[in-house]
Amino acid sequence: MVRYDPAADPVHGTGWNSAAQWGGWVWREPRYGDHFRTCSFCGCIHPEDLAAEQGWRASWADMKYGWPHKFYVEGIRPRDPDLLHCLGHATHELGSWGDRSTWVAAADLTGAQQEIIRADGMHAGGQFDGWYLFAAKTSLFAKFYTVHLRDPRLSQEVTDAIQRASGLRFTWLEDGRVSWQRWEQETPA
Repeated sequence: MVRYDPAADPVHGTGWNSAAQWGGWVWREPRYGDHFRTCSFCGCIHPEDLAAEQGWRASWADMKYGWPHKFYVEGIRPRDPDLLHCLGHATHELGSWGDRSTWVAAADLTGAQQEIIRADGMHAGGQFDGWYLFAAKTSLFAKFYTVHLRDPRLSQEVTDAIQRASGLRFTWLEDGRVSWQRWEQETPA
């Protein structure tokens, strides 16, 4: 077994929120309905999987850390657009806001619907109760933490594809600081 060395991890190895407290991080296999891997520490989409996607857009989050540290990825289409997901759970009577034709009472769930609830992580309580909303997703949720661009295992092609699509170019300084500027497409000589 390889021990995690935070000093050798330029992504999540340092700072107040280091992955060292959890023994490091790994790339998780795709979750139910997704076709991309995610970071076990921050939930970031794998840079190689993001760079391979077409038509996505970066929606930048706030700059609460003083730099553009995260964006939400918009425009990732599911591979199976008919795959049902559990999109909601209510533990109380639906009232006027819930259309009963789209919600299923726990007592009426099929075995397949129970499996969907588990696969989507909507079964935290350990038992089925209340009402569940099922529908197909038109797009998938992903987020990208720009610190993953520091990973030395990434090719320059992958890094550039993400920077180009996000509109920013990052420069990581020796002391751990980062600078950024607008992505300017280089013109061939």
